[in-house]
Amino acid sequence: MFEEIDAAARRLCGDELIKFQGHIGGRQYVSVTSGYKCVDFRTFYLPYGQLDVRPTKKGIALRLHEWANMRAIIDSINDDFPTLAGAVPCYMQTDHQDVSTAISCRECFRFRTELYTRTCIRELVVQCV
Repeated sequence: MFEEIDAAARRLCGDELIKFQGHIGGRQYVSVTSGYKCVDFRTFYLPYGQLDVRPTKKGIALRLHEWANMRAIIDSINDDFPTLAGAVPCYMQTDHQDVSTAISCRECFRFRTELYTRTCIRELVVQCV
């Protein structure tokens, strides 16, 4: 994921239109977008009755030089702690190769459970009326 973020951040310096967004776990996303010279890490939420997630105020936007500094620190940590560098994200583990198992993962598909719960409640309300 770091390579994709780096590539998008480098393209910000040109006149290209950039709209990169990556899911980094749970409700957390990272984005790089034209018009904002930063790498934005943000928590998202799912508004009631909607299917598209929306950003919250919780997060941090790193200027490009701050992102470069953080990237250097991450590389240094990975060099010092190889087991940490070798950690495999949830979505890349073998049990996620099966679609039904992957969709049931609360870490990868955080908002799926909320949509399912809302749909069930709605159906119960309709049945009771």
